Amino acid sequence: MKFRFPLGMLLAAIIFILVATPVSAQIADGTYQVPYEMKEKSSDNTSIADGYFVSPATLTVENGVQTITLTVTGSNYIKSLSTPAGAVSVVNEDTANETRTVSFRVDGDLTAPLNMDMHIVVPDLYDTVHTARAVFNVSGLPQAGAAASTDAGETATPGDTSSATDEAPATDGGEAVENPKTGENTPIGLYAVLLLVSGVALITIWKFRPARN
Repeated sequence: MKFRFPLGMLLAAIIFILVATPVSAQIADGTYQVPYEMKEKSSDNTSIADGYFVSPATLTVENGVQTITLTVTGSNYIKSLSTPAGAVSVVNEDTANETRTVSFRVDGDLTAPLNMDMHIVVPDLYDTVHTARAVFNVSGLPQAGAAASTDAGETATPGDTSSATDEAPATDGGEAVENPKTGENTPIGLYAVLLLVSGVALITIWKFRPARN
């Protein structure tokens, strides 16, 4: 007797994977001020390195390319700093105040923590490569393909909607009328896939249903 994998279980697994898989949204082109925190490599605890990183960072998105610019203090102790994309680029360094401004490209989803390796040297005390995770708060930033809340070159802070407006022009009485919210951020593609899978499931079940006497 041949074993037949239950079709319903297979379809349920496919639908679960489609629903559970997060969709990474691309941030719209622009310049934004992004708060961030340095966390320990293997936990959500704040890293001791956080005290040497100045928040917020500046996020620049141009033609889909994401670049982070941030400032570190105690730069005389930080001999090198790198991300998965490679060593950071030094934009400016103030040796008198021991600060350094660096920039680096970030590929992929900025909602995911970014590992940063740093070679720290404290004379006669500490000399090692330390890894921390930069966690950027990009919630509230406009997505590519949607109407951006800021003009090109304008700086926005996540969660700040003061520069965006959902109001229509004032009526004759001078009162602004709020436009209704739309569902432009609804993942239509995902719903279409689910609808297609459901249709295939129904057709398959109907076709292979047991014959009745």
